[in-house]
Amino acid sequence: MSINKRAVLSGTLGATASFVAKLALAPDSPVPSAVHAYCITKLNMFDDDDDVLAWMWVCPSVSLVTRGICLLCMIGVNAIMFSSFLDGMEESGSVVGTALSTAANFSCSAMYGIIFFGEYVPPIWYFGAALIAMGMWLLSSVTLVDTTKNKKSM
Repeated sequence: MSINKRAVLSGTLGATASFVAKLALAPDSPVPSAVHAYCITKLNMFDDDDDVLAWMWVCPSVSLVTRGICLLCMIGVNAIMFSSFLDGMEESGSVVGTALSTAANFSCSAMYGIIFFGEYVPPIWYFGAALIAMGMWLLSSVTLVDTTKNKKSM
């Protein structure tokens, strides 16, 4: 018995793409905010206040470019995710591959939220996550049998 690694990878990549999209689009996103703050710090190193005012347009632009780079990364991760998802469905069938991918996506999305965004997850969620893990284990033990090979030609 082995778990379908490609389907689980596709779910993980899907969660990662969502995480990167949240970094790009959330108003309180830490990445563009940090880039903007760093830019302001560098502009304040100018000795002349006129130079600072002349260059103040740079920081919002750099922050916007950072958001664009995050969106491009999201598109790239999604492309890899689709490829591994199709491989995972080919490996274990569409039902098992989809279920494993979805379970991995839910689990990884929650972990990203807890670790990187400090989101609160209620205790009942952990019970649900345990049920999902058990379901993944059960689904990964399924083996496909090709019934067309057993039919005799008439």
